[in-house]
Amino acid sequence: MLLMVLAAFVIVAGLVVMNAGNNEVPSAPENATVTEAGPMDYEGTVKMGAQTVNETIILAWMGKLLLETRTGITVDINTEFAASSVLHQAMAGKELDIYPSWTGTQLTGILRYEGPNLPSDETFQMVKEGFEENFNMTWAAPIGFNNTYVMALPREKAEELGLEKASDLKGHAENWKLAGDENFDTRPDAYPGWSEAYGIEFGEVLPMQYSIMYRAIANDEVDVIAAYSTDSRIKKLDLAILEDDKSFFPDYSAAFVLRMEILDEYPALLEVIEELSGTIDEVTMSELNGRFDDGEEPEDIARDFLSEAGLI
Repeated sequence: MLLMVLAAFVIVAGLVVMNAGNNEVPSAPENATVTEAGPMDYEGTVKMGAQTVNETIILAWMGKLLLETRTGITVDINTEFAASSVLHQAMAGKELDIYPSWTGTQLTGILRYEGPNLPSDETFQMVKEGFEENFNMTWAAPIGFNNTYVMALPREKAEELGLEKASDLKGHAENWKLAGDENFDTRPDAYPGWSEAYGIEFGEVLPMQYSIMYRAIANDEVDVIAAYSTDSRIKKLDLAILEDDKSFFPDYSAAFVLRMEILDEYPALLEVIEELSGTIDEVTMSELNGRFDDGEEPEDIARDFLSEAGLI
């Protein structure tokens, strides 16, 4: 009887071992690779925004076309935001995922930096770290050009009065009208800070939509405008640029701002959008802006540039 029990035990134990062996998961071959979903496998929609300025509208379209070509996502675009602060608020409320802006604008306007002007690389690093720490947003590497403010007026008037630098406005500005973009009269990196640095006050400071500002100076409705240095209308209207001899205006390198949560969902977006980094200088941006000002569609302008650059 004992022999029969032992024999039965041996048979059962063998069956258990065999069964356990059959349930083992086979190991992967040594040369096997694990693949992750690539950018073209992305699904969903990303929201792109831009301020109502020729330059940022063109850049937003570049971003849209690039992302839709290099990834599987759809990009909804809205270029009707009145100011950079409104763009920031929209992104903070998750109404936007990405938008183009300028480093100096957001460093002073959003982060409230009031220190001395910094080199472009330090400005970028400060705004990038500040946005990541405070707003869960980050910045892509700069696109390549610095679009700073410049005081501009009709060349004939500048030559007649011998105006070459901003300090030369003293003794004239008190009786003149200055036009700037929608929040130029309130931002610390704009008129309030400029006026304090130069000790000059204009008789009137008129904030207005950026495109209207050029019509105003062309029609002699204002005397000076705070223009953007890459704007093609400076040349078209034969405006003289006054040297910022006190180096007041900070660096305004253009770059894209992204919500970090959208990068958690689509990690490759930053790498794709940074294909634009370092590709556009001031001369090129001014030419692209000129096409926009002449009535060309921003989508066409953006597509032409991306195609010529080999990006799409």
